[in-house]
Amino acid sequence: MGNSGIVVRRKCSPLLFLALLSGCSFPIKYYQVRDLTRFERPVVQNDWFVCPPNLCLSNPNYETPVFPVTKDELIKRTKMVINRQPRTKLIGAATELEQLIFVQRSKFLGLPDTIWIQFVGLKEGTSLIIYSRSNYGYWDFGINGRRIKNWLEEIKNKG
Repeated sequence: MGNSGIVVRRKCSPLLFLALLSGCSFPIKYYQVRDLTRFERPVVQNDWFVCPPNLCLSNPNYETPVFPVTKDELIKRTKMVINRQPRTKLIGAATELEQLIFVQRSKFLGLPDTIWIQFVGLKEGTSLIIYSRSNYGYWDFGINGRRIKNWLEEIKNKG
């Protein structure tokens, strides 16, 4: 009978570890202001980058549309979309770059992803550059790309 208690503890230990880990708060590793038009994107598998055509030094995964609205309107729409996102908060801003920096944490483990959004005025209208990167892990399983695509779709639909 004494041995059965040991077996139960061994079976429960991974579950206990995950339960404890989910209460942890992983620190944010990436939060520095960076000019997204000029930054050199690292070679990693856990990020996603979008930019208007022919504007950024690094190659984007996707080209962002140009919106026929003022920069203030695009910022307002973007903030409305982001304010509805779960576990997401503003952690920084750079007024000189017209950039906002957010962190969104995963639902179960609270792992942080950092999202930089920089607004740019163009001849045809206004657009935005977004860089989303996981702070931990080698792969993100497509989460950063899905996040950005969903956010852009909501912004297109007027927030």
